Amino acid sequence: MKKLLTFVLIVMLACLFLDKISGSDMHMQFNGDDVDGPLEWLFGLVFAGGGLLVAAIAVVCAAVVTGVVLAGVGVVLIAVVALCVVLALALSTPVLLPLLIPVAIVWLIVSRNRKQAQARQQSL
Repeated sequence: MKKLLTFVLIVMLACLFLDKISGSDMHMQFNGDDVDGPLEWLFGLVFAGGGLLVAAIAVVCAAVVTGVVLAGVGVVLIAVVALCVVLALALSTPVLLPLLIPVAIVWLIVSRNRKQAQARQQSL
């Protein structure tokens, strides 16, 4: 049953394809002249496929250019944010000096206690 169903679907798709590519309802003009004859539909399919290929290439190129531009903008934005952080730290240093004095005292006490603890461990 599965093989029969597969065969019927393939035949149905082939019939639909042949119906769509038949030249009965296709009208094509090339440089202002009507193109007719037995291969009219073939020329139409080739030119339409070429147009789709050009469109696909254009979309891929546009995506690549957009990615490169947005990556460049991202790098510039990161640089601007880093510059703003450095500028903010440089401007806030005089304000933070009274806060840095107690931090430095605590840091010295902790480092002295750490050195004494290491000296005790080495003596054991």
